[in-house]
Amino acid sequence: MFPKPQADFTPVNNMMIEAVAPKAVMAAVDLKLFDRLSGRSVEPLTLAGEAGLVAERLRPVLDILTAVSLLHLDGGQYTNTPAAEEFLVSGSPLYQGDYLAVTMGFSTSIERSIGDLLAGKEADREGTDHGWSVEQIMDGTAQNALWGGARAVADVAASLPGFKSFRTMCDIGGNHGLYTLGILDRNPSLAGTIFDLPDVARQAASRCERLGYGDRVETVGMDFREDSLPGARFDLAVTSHVLYAFRDDLPRALRKIADGLKPGGWFISHHYCGGCAPESALREACLEMVTRLAGYPSHFISREQLGEALVEVGFEAPEFHSVPGRDLNLITVARKR
Repeated sequence: MFPKPQADFTPVNNMMIEAVAPKAVMAAVDLKLFDRLSGRSVEPLTLAGEAGLVAERLRPVLDILTAVSLLHLDGGQYTNTPAAEEFLVSGSPLYQGDYLAVTMGFSTSIERSIGDLLAGKEADREGTDHGWSVEQIMDGTAQNALWGGARAVADVAASLPGFKSFRTMCDIGGNHGLYTLGILDRNPSLAGTIFDLPDVARQAASRCERLGYGDRVETVGMDFREDSLPGARFDLAVTSHVLYAFRDDLPRALRKIADGLKPGGWFISHHYCGGCAPESALREACLEMVTRLAGYPSHFISREQLGEALVEVGFEAPEFHSVPGRDLNLITVARKR
């Protein structure tokens, strides 16, 4: 009557049950639980009373947060781990709460329609593009950049030969502008231009002005799919998580970038690298699924594909740099011949 299993279904079963964990983390961020636990140890009953929550229902949420190493439990009291204190307390300089909300919201919108999108339903690419200009989404992507990418790119830029003599740079698809601002901080004589979709560029201008860089940063509305950079104007061009939108015709996009650089100018790309981290195959596949279902061609470019295309359009052989703590991320540096 009862068939005997020949394989182990446990991993699938566990994965489905544990899928609630990210939602528990997001709820804790929204409820400011990490803020309330900052710098102190608290028992569930006290925390529930302070937050206006039901203690019996709160305790398993706290246990989930403990299991994913965001809380520490000792003697019946919970406290933040260093990771929670640094990234999930809203007053922290490296707070990631808005980034988590953006990621959760974007993924959820795709999850609801996976079957329809696989069957051919058109993705709302226009709506996604517009979303990059929404303040909360820009705040979230800025927080993610602060976590590691922007600092790493600024470090690489500052190490380029002749960097202190650079006077002009551009950031293609610069969005929140933090990559530009981080590089400008390393060279007080450098001025930057952020190119992005018009709605995004307007929001970026307000952000740069508010952060005190209004006199050093120009923001220009453009659609790089159709428009070109001004010719031979920049010492340095930067892109972050942009080139994947042009993966099907990389040489065309890279030729535009080369045309915008002065002879001997430098190009830096920060992007996800396909196949660079075999131990993260599931995460890579999940990112790629969400990206393709959202209407973009890919979220990954391999070293080989980008390196060959750069050489084809007039760059010297590129160098590749990893991003500490970001196993799927790659920084590519190439000089225009």
